[in-house]
Amino acid sequence: MPFPFSIKYSTTLKEKIVPENYLKILNHIRAFIIDKPAKDIIIENNRLSFKPSTYYWNWNIMVSIEKGIFSIIEKEGHVILTYEFFMYRLFITTGIMSVIAGILTQILWIPIAAFLWLCGMNWIITLVRHKSMLDDLTSEIDALIKYENDNQD
Repeated sequence: MPFPFSIKYSTTLKEKIVPENYLKILNHIRAFIIDKPAKDIIIENNRLSFKPSTYYWNWNIMVSIEKGIFSIIEKEGHVILTYEFFMYRLFITTGIMSVIAGILTQILWIPIAAFLWLCGMNWIITLVRHKSMLDDLTSEIDALIKYENDNQD
């Protein structure tokens, strides 16, 4: 999916993780995103996909996305957690609103400014919030795996 409609973040997990723990990690992610809220959560292999649940408040982190996918990838002895989310609705909605503003005002700079402000600022806020969410989730997963590894000995 093309940038800027689809964003993909990756982070390397610090703790040593065996493939048998991947399902445990995905279930932890599931519990984490249910509170955001998310629905239609599907876990297949090393992948978790979801759609945002109905939201009632503008400050909900899931407001501007249509779908998210978490994947666990093993590469060169490291476990990488990737998170990709899709934001077509944000661009379509603000584009329509900007065109309407342009038609109503008949001034060219108004729809351009409206689109840049509404879409651009919401896009930046979404990028920052979802990266922060991934960082929080990664910290929790590392702590969970560290706790389990320490208690196995």
